[in-house]
Order: sequence, then structure tokens, then C-alpha cells
Amino acid sequence: MKLQHHGNPTTIQWTRTRCPCYKHSVFSKTISDRFEVIAPYIKDGQILDLGCVDSRPAKHSAQERIDHKPNMLLKRIVELNKNTLGIDIDPAGIEVLKSMGYSAQCADVETMDLGKQFDTIIAGELIEHLENPGLFLRNMHRHLKPTGTLIISTPNPFYQGQSWKIWRYGRPMVHEDHTNWQDPTTLTQLFLRTGFEPFEGYWVQPPRSTLKTWKRLFRPYFAHGFMMLARPRP
Repeated sequence: MKLQHHGNPTTIQWTRTRCPCYKHSVFSKTISDRFEVIAPYIKDGQILDLGCVDSRPAKHSAQERIDHKPNMLLKRIVELNKNTLGIDIDPAGIEVLKSMGYSAQCADVETMDLGKQFDTIIAGELIEHLENPGLFLRNMHRHLKPTGTLIISTPNPFYQGQSWKIWRYGRPMVHEDHTNWQDPTTLTQLFLRTGFEPFEGYWVQPPRSTLKTWKRLFRPYFAHGFMMLARPRP
């Protein structure tokens, strides 16, 4: 992959022709439920679901957080494929999931070594909580089969509702556990630097008040979140 300098010599940009996710067609679709994209990739094989416990331990007990999410992603994945392992750094939440019959393990996704590879790895709304996103992606490269797929979804920092909150409250709404923001450009850059080739992307917009989200009707970049799919680069 070639590197090109554009203007400022300290600014390096990957050659866009090598990355399909730079093309508008990849992000031409907005979906309301990320699971419609995930489902085809989890019907067979070994599945790894990362961040399977809600991340607000200071507000509720593990049991309350899990009970509050009857349609949690891990449950929906297991309904399609029982060969699914859930990973989270929350030990109390993992114990609750195990008591409910799920295969789950407490581990740090940046440094863990599970001793096996998976066909599909899903990280739903996780990367924005991590201290070292690049370290995480390199570790997922080691855990993903050469023909496997990594699926990441994350909030969009340019979500139109944030500008409304800034006007009303003087600041955006930021989850107390978030450490970083990603957008399609920065996440593509991370994928490429850590040995992945992104090949598909979607804007994610759950049903919201049109009054607060009207901008995304004209510019999808104002959508609530997005998801990207990537494979290990040969």
C-alpha cells in the first residue's frame, strides 16, 4: 500500500483507491438495526461477542443492567448460533451471564489470549470505551481466522443530536466511560494500520424524533452511529 503526502508534509494519507470504504457506495445505506447486517455472518462457525455486558456498573447492579436489556446483542447472537463466546471486563456481569446459561468469560480485549481463532468477531459499541484501540485491533487480528470477519459498531461523533444538545446544554452528551471517538475515516485508518481491509459500512439510525435528527435526512454523516466490516489483509 502506497503512502502519499498531501500539502502539509507531516500529514500522510493512505491511497484511497486501495480502500473500498472511501467510496460513497459503501455508506449509501442507513439501517435502523445493526443486527440485520450482523446476522448473515453468525449463522455458522465460531463467534466471539465482545463487550457483552452493559458498561454502566456505577449506576446499577450487573443483574439489573442485564435485565434492562432483554434484546441484548449476545442473546440475539446466541439465538442464531450457540457456538458463541461472550467477553467482557466486568466480572460481576460475566457471572450473571454464566448463571443464565451463556458461555462467557471475563477478559481484557486488548491483551487477552483465548488460544483459538473465530470465524466472526463482533464489537458492538465497544471501541469507544478502550484505552488502546490499535492494540485491540491487533489482538483481534490474532483471534480472527484468515477468512473471518470483524464487525465494529460505534457512535458517530458528528451525530446531529449532539449539536442540538450543545445548543441546549452547552456541551455534547458523552458517556462517562468513553475514552475516544471514531468516525469512518479514523476507523478506516486504524483498520489499515492494524492489518485489516474494511469492505463494507453502514450508517445506523435508530428511530428518533425527526425534529432533532432532520439533518441526517440530507446528510447521512449526521446519523446516530455507524458500523464497519473488515477482513484480515493478506
